[in-house]
Amino acid sequence: MRKIHFITLLFIWILLISISFLWNYSNVKVNNEKVVLNKSQSFFNQILISRSWNASHGGVYVPIDEKTQPNEYLKDSAKNITTLNGMQLTKVNPSFMTRQIAEHNDRRNNVHFHITSLNCIRPKNKPTEKEIQALKRFEAGENEVLNFVEFPEPSYMYMAPLHAEQSCLQCHGFQGYKAGDVRGGISVSFPAKVYIEAMRSQIISLSVVHFILLFLGILGIVLFYKINNKYFAIIGDKNLELQQTISGRDKLFAIIAHDLRSPFSAILGYLDILHQDYKELSEEEISDCINEADKAAHDSFDLLNNLLIWAKSQQDGIVIDIKKVNLCQIIKEALLPHLNNANIKDITVKIEVSEEIFICVDEFTFQSIISNIITNALKFTPRGGTISISAIEENELVKITISDTGVGIPSNKIKKIFNEDVLVTTKGTDGEAGSGLGLMLCKELSEKNKGKISIESTLGKGTNVILKFPNCNTNL
Repeated sequence: MRKIHFITLLFIWILLISISFLWNYSNVKVNNEKVVLNKSQSFFNQILISRSWNASHGGVYVPIDEKTQPNEYLKDSAKNITTLNGMQLTKVNPSFMTRQIAEHNDRRNNVHFHITSLNCIRPKNKPTEKEIQALKRFEAGENEVLNFVEFPEPSYMYMAPLHAEQSCLQCHGFQGYKAGDVRGGISVSFPAKVYIEAMRSQIISLSVVHFILLFLGILGIVLFYKINNKYFAIIGDKNLELQQTISGRDKLFAIIAHDLRSPFSAILGYLDILHQDYKELSEEEISDCINEADKAAHDSFDLLNNLLIWAKSQQDGIVIDIKKVNLCQIIKEALLPHLNNANIKDITVKIEVSEEIFICVDEFTFQSIISNIITNALKFTPRGGTISISAIEENELVKITISDTGVGIPSNKIKKIFNEDVLVTTKGTDGEAGSGLGLMLCKELSEKNKGKISIESTLGKGTNVILKFPNCNTNL
C-alpha cells in the first residue's frame, strides 16, 4: 500500500467517526430538549385543566384560613360567604387557584409556576424580563417558549400563552380583553441539573465509544499498513501467508464493525432509557434495563478478550509453554468465572473428572479453550439445563467431553464452525450475542497444544464437544 493511500484511509476513517459522533451528539441534545419540553407541557396542561375545571364552576369556595385569605383583587359581590353553621368561605377563581397550586408545587416538587401578563391586576404577577419577551412573542403568534436560565441556578423556563375565554371576561372584561385574545401566560420553571448531568453522562459514554472505535480503526489500519508493506514484496512461497493475513484483516474488521458495535449500542440505548425515564420506570423495568446492559457489557468483554487472544495467535504472539497439569484442577479454575452465569440461568454444571488424570498442555490457552466452550454451552442451554464435563484416558491421549442439554447444532452449521473464512453467528437462548470467533479460536489453540477438537450434536437434545490432548500419565 502506498503512503498516500494509507493517509487517505486514515482521513476517511477519522472523518466517518467524527460525523458519527457529531450526529449522535446532536441527537442527545435534541432528545434532552424533547424530554424537558414534554415535562413542561405536562405541567402546563395540568394547570390549564385545573383552571378550566374551576372556570366551569364559576370559581369554587374554600374555608378561610391563614394560608387562604380572600382575594383582594377579585371583584365579586359573592366573594365571601358564611355557611349556615357559621363557616366562613372565600371564592377561589382560576388565577387564585393557579397561585395556590404554584406554591404547593414549589414546596413539594421544586417546580415553580408564575401566572403573569403585560397588563397585570396583581403587582406580584408582574413579568420578568424573559417573561416579557415571551409574552410579546405570543402576541406575534408563537405558541410556546422554552429557555435555559443560568441565574440564580441552572434551570429551564417554559412558557405558553393564556387566551381569554368567555368565562375569563367576568374578571378581566374591564381590561378590554375579548374572547380569543392573548391575556397573559404561565411560566413553568424547574432545576436543570439532573437533565444537564444526564446529557453530560450520555455525551461521555458517546465519546468513549467513538474513541474506542476510532482507536481500533486506526490500529487496524496501521497494522494492515505495516503487514501489507511487509508482505507485499514477498512472492512465491510467501503468497499464501499474505492471503491469510488479508483474510484475517477482513475478519477482524467485520467483527469490530458488527459484533462489537451492537453491544455498545445496546448499552447506550438502555442507559439512555434510564437517564430520560428513570422516574417514570417501575423497579422491574429499571432492573430489566440494568440486567440487559450488564449482559451486553459482558458480551463485549468476552468478544474483546477473544479478539485479543485471536490477534496474538494470528501474529504468533502467544508463547506455548507445554507442561504437566492436573486436568480436574485446571477445569475447575476455568469454570470459576462462569458459575455466576450458570446460577442466573439455573444451569447445573457437573465435573466428572478423576483427580489422577494429568495432561500435557499450555495452561493459559487450555483454560481459554475450556472457557469458550463453557460460554457457548451456557448460551445455548435453556434455563434448568445441565452441563457435564467428563474425561477418560485413551492410551497416549486424554478424551475430554463437554456435554450440554441445549438446543443443539444443525449438521450443516457444524461443518462451518471451524472454517476460518465463515463466522457462524447465533443468538443464545436468552438473546446472548455470539460472534462465532470462540470455537474457531478453540480449534487454533487446540492445534497449538497438539490436540484436536470435534463436535457431535442433535437438534433439541444437546451438544458434545470432544477434546483430545496428550496424556502426561503415559509420558512420566
